[in-house]
Amino acid sequence: MKLEVLFDQLHTLPTIPKVAQDLILQFDNPTTSLDSVARSIERDPVIAAKVLRLANSARFRGARDSTSVEDAALRLGFNTLRTLVLASSMTDAFHAPAHFDLRAFWLHSFEVAGVCRLLAKQKGLDAETAFTCGMMHNIGELLIQTGAPDYAAQLHPDASSSGRAAEETVQLGFGYPEVGAELARRWHLPEVIQTAIAFQARPLQAPEDQPMPRVVAQAALVADALERHGGATPEARQAVSGPLLDDVDLDALFDALPAVIEADRAFTEMLR
Repeated sequence: MKLEVLFDQLHTLPTIPKVAQDLILQFDNPTTSLDSVARSIERDPVIAAKVLRLANSARFRGARDSTSVEDAALRLGFNTLRTLVLASSMTDAFHAPAHFDLRAFWLHSFEVAGVCRLLAKQKGLDAETAFTCGMMHNIGELLIQTGAPDYAAQLHPDASSSGRAAEETVQLGFGYPEVGAELARRWHLPEVIQTAIAFQARPLQAPEDQPMPRVVAQAALVADALERHGGATPEARQAVSGPLLDDVDLDALFDALPAVIEADRAFTEMLR
């Protein structure tokens, strides 16, 4: 199968609402204010409702209810708001077949994104851009599940991130990194996201001025270890090794992981 055939088989291409696309660009703009983000959110009633719901949840609830998007945005803060908008857009865009565990998929996406954020902070890179790249790193997998469900059902469900990409390439002629990068291109997402998705399975081949593919590849390795060993355990820490992670302070990373994992699980529940 050729990549173009996969996209041709889709009756409708998954779409991110125009408001959400604008918001992703706003979040990547260092001059963006929380007020301007709130005004953009108000243009999409679905996203606005989720923002209000999260602001009034037990995790963020204050002395009084948030009754406006502007107030909710102030309560949640820029980073949480960004996460919610991105995650909401992604989860609403895709409808996977019944055999596919969509909740587990998004939980893994959140874990990779959270690890990306921690790694970026270690390296002095933009942590929120790294989070976005991590959150979207495997959207190609959803497109394969949607556009080629018969093939997808025959693939090994328990493979690691790199193993699944390799198996898809052998079986289909392409893997989820190539599919995701093409989808990001068609969505007109920033080039840094397209590159991170495209080169995540071969980060050493990425352009020298693009560090995000390496960050995503590292985060995926860590997330795979977390899933295999039941969280940020000593066994998971021991399982994470190799030249790709030579520039990472793994002790510091694993010290910070439990809080990130708990927050990501809570967030996944909120999106259901």
